[in-house]
Amino acid sequence: AIGGMVVLWFLHRKVEKSDVDSNSAVKIPLIVISVLSIIGLGASFAHLGKPSHAINAILGFGHSWMSREIVITSCFIGLVALTLGLFFFQKRANSWLILATGVVGLVDVYAMAAIYSNTFVNGWDSANTFLTFYGTTLTLGAILIISLKATFIKNADVTKKLFKIGFSIAAVGIVFQLIGAALLAAFNGDVTLISGTAASASLAEYQSIIVTRWVIEIIGMGIFGYYAISSSQKSMAAVSYA
Repeated sequence: AIGGMVVLWFLHRKVEKSDVDSNSAVKIPLIVISVLSIIGLGASFAHLGKPSHAINAILGFGHSWMSREIVITSCFIGLVALTLGLFFFQKRANSWLILATGVVGLVDVYAMAAIYSNTFVNGWDSANTFLTFYGTTLTLGAILIISLKATFIKNADVTKKLFKIGFSIAAVGIVFQLIGAALLAAFNGDVTLISGTAASASLAEYQSIIVTRWVIEIIGMGIFGYYAISSSQKSMAAVSYA
């Protein structure tokens, strides 16, 4: 949802300069982002032993990253709801409000990553944690918004431009993840987990899953990149979903 809001701002600015109805193009993405935010909020309560005591978690804002994350997430969701509400009330999207919401979301991602970074688990307290969180945010945000935009914008030339922007943002996200993985590998050759076992031993069985994930990402980005630079003027909705 956060990545979608950030990417939506970039694409909305580009659509505003075209002959496409920018307001109709932003309607569905805003609704989807709002729904995802609410689902995420609901899922977060599953982490709490007593959801009814969630308000108590806010009291540690001055010293707890989890408390800060809860507060900032609430602000993000509130801004998403405000952006969507004003859209229906004013019949147009407020570009500056979308930007502000995206910025708050990026601060929220930092707070989320900081929860894991401030730990006794070696390796988690490296730059990889932040780079992975931000990389995933940008990549998934670009994929989400491009798939929605390609579906509801029928102008092939505009869609092509949006594909290029989306691919660039997603590529930055992939680069962040690659840099993070490289830094983690160099951070500590024998990362020790809380249980006292070496991370290399505990994670060995997951190597095939990690390799599969990267293969899928590379194939997906390859298709994404091809349609971003090709001269094809065909509808790209199916490609974006793939």
